Formats: sequence, C-alpha cells, structure tokens
Amino acid sequence: VAQQLDAVERDTLSVMGEQGAHAIELAVVPSFGTQWLLPRLKDFQHKHPDVTVHLTNRTRPFLFADTDFDAAIYFGDADWSGTQSHRLMGENSLPVCSPSFLGGRGSLKASELAELPLLQQTTRPYAWHQWFNAQNLNVARDMTGPRYELFSMLAQAAMHDMGVALIPPFLIQRELHEKRLVIASTSALPSNKAYHLMIPERKVESASLTAFRDWLVDQAHDYSLPQDKKHVLA
Repeated sequence: VAQQLDAVERDTLSVMGEQGAHAIELAVVPSFGTQWLLPRLKDFQHKHPDVTVHLTNRTRPFLFADTDFDAAIYFGDADWSGTQSHRLMGENSLPVCSPSFLGGRGSLKASELAELPLLQQTTRPYAWHQWFNAQNLNVARDMTGPRYELFSMLAQAAMHDMGVALIPPFLIQRELHEKRLVIASTSALPSNKAYHLMIPERKVESASLTAFRDWLVDQAHDYSLPQDKKHVLA
C-alpha cells in the first residue's frame, strides 16, 4: 500500500511540475550523484531542455519492476538481470586523512598507516585489506574500524580526526583543495568494478533515456581519473 501511495504522489508531482516535459527517474549512488553527476547536469539540460532528470539516492541493487525508476547509476559488476549496462568509469581510491594526522610530513608509509584508525566503507569492505596487500604488508586489523555507508560520511569522519579513509579523489575535490583532507599516500587502490548506467530492457527504446545515455557516456569518456589525480596532486 505504501509503495502504491508513493507512486500516486510521484505521478501527481510529475504532472504538477513537468507540464508535459519528458522526465527521467534516475536512481544513483549518492556521492557519485552529488560530486560528479550534478555539476554536469546543467550541460544536459541545456542540450535537452525538454527532458528533466530526477535523482534519488540508492546504494544497492533493486528490482526495477518494484520501482518507478527509469534507470540507475550503480557501482559494481555489470550483471544486473533484465537490464542493459553501459560502463561509465572505474574507480581509484587513495588514503586520505586530516592534515593533523600527517604531523607535518608530506606522506605516510604503509606501515605508519597501519598504526592509525582505519575507516571502513560498507560497500567496499575489503578495500583496506586489498590496499595493504598491494603494499606487501600483512595487517591483522585491516578490516576493523567503524563502517560508513556513504563516502560523504567517510570523508566527514576523516576530516574530524577519526581515522584514515580510502576515497576516490574525484569525490572529495573541494575537501582536498581546501586542505580539509590531505592525501596520506600516493599508492592508489584500483577497483576491478566500475560505475555503470543500467537501463531496464523494456525502456531501452525510450528517446529521453537514449539522449541521456549518449550524453552520460560521452561525459564519462571525456573524464579521466588519471587527469583528476594529476589535478589533485598538483
């Protein structure tokens, strides 16, 4: 019943607010939506003024049949049943912390990071374990520490001296620029997963979704994580 009422409310708001315009209901992982997608959406609106994109936070997969979503931006593998997947970009994470954790040093060794409180990301539970393995270091407590579902929570915890976090730099550009967070080590953790645009097979012929898909894939293609990292470290 609650889902049906939500659907009625959504339809009513759509009729009241769109006045005939085409609307896309997009589920998106929060930090990516806030830090990467939203700053670029004005360009899409300029090119497609008849299409309005509504964003709703979703951190985990769901069944499109149970929702009103037209598409989703999701981080993980491309095997989402009943959908057409379009890869957008990968993800490289770096250890970051508040400036006070560096104690005036330019960076920290992996062994020094291992002595600090490790902040964990709920949807990347093995991140620190994988990072220390890549540094040829066995750390017994690499999967312990407080867990946060969102990168924005992780960043806030790191800024408030609660520990060191593994975060993709493109999600914390402002915090790095303002020196509220600093890069503790330039050793990155590349992910074997990626950000994908997922469109239900029953909606792949939608003209609005096709326009959004083409625009989004072009935006992601033009955006380079190595360039982002170079900018952050400059």
